[in-house]
Amino acid sequence: MTDTTQLNRPKAGLRYLIVNADDFGRSDAVNRGVAEGFRRGIVTSASLVAAGPAFDSAVALAAELPGLGVGIHLVANEYTPVLPPAQIPRLVNSQGRFYSRPQQFQRMAMDPRIRGDLFLEWDAQIARILSAGIKLTHMDGHGHCHAHPAAAGVVLKLAQRYGIKHTRLPAEPIWWKLGRRFSARFAEKAILNVATQVPRLVWNGKLVFPRSFYGFSQGGRMTADVVEQAAKSAPPGVSELMVHVGVSNDEAPGFWTGYDYAGDLRAVTTYSKEQFERKFGISLVTHVQGGA
Repeated sequence: MTDTTQLNRPKAGLRYLIVNADDFGRSDAVNRGVAEGFRRGIVTSASLVAAGPAFDSAVALAAELPGLGVGIHLVANEYTPVLPPAQIPRLVNSQGRFYSRPQQFQRMAMDPRIRGDLFLEWDAQIARILSAGIKLTHMDGHGHCHAHPAAAGVVLKLAQRYGIKHTRLPAEPIWWKLGRRFSARFAEKAILNVATQVPRLVWNGKLVFPRSFYGFSQGGRMTADVVEQAAKSAPPGVSELMVHVGVSNDEAPGFWTGYDYAGDLRAVTTYSKEQFERKFGISLVTHVQGGA
């Protein structure tokens, strides 16, 4: 990985890649996968879940991984909220848990008042991570909730409040795929690409996001071939590859994705950082190193 600590702007014509591991703090298996992917492979960055069951061990582990960029993985579904449910009634069901992703996204689209609850909960999530001594490099979201059209303004306000300059725009090139097969997630990607036009406009000139994004089509099913394809496809400037790594596919009670976390880990440890940069002519960076 490039040994500079800050690149004010990407140098013209050069290519940079952020390899970000989502769901840091989800489980001990994921936490150990992040550490292994960073130490042995090409992972440069991770997104920490303030409400994650393994949050404390993730914070402790991050202190042992100097150079790893750590951002916040904002959540509004699946996990239990950080705030008491009574303070964010529009985000939770009668059991005090977040609504499911489809329900939550629909509610976000239909009820403008929910933005106030999102601000309060996400503010609390950011504050919990900062109080643990983590300096945040970026913001992204579970299921890309941060890029929902209704959430774009909330994210911008929080970013400005806490001085966070970087975020993710999860708009994978619509025709990007490995080989000739259509991704099973093609329709979802098309919808997401349309939806991200709103945050693109809201954040433009105010937040920094990578020019290109990869990893949606193969979410939870990453392979070495896909990683190589992303390295070859990335244009000049900064790109981001999203992965979900773990030393096993075991998930905590109440959590289930069916992702092949161990497969993602194998994919990102096929090369060391030095081998990867040399073979593909691309520099591995964090969001902050990618330029402000």
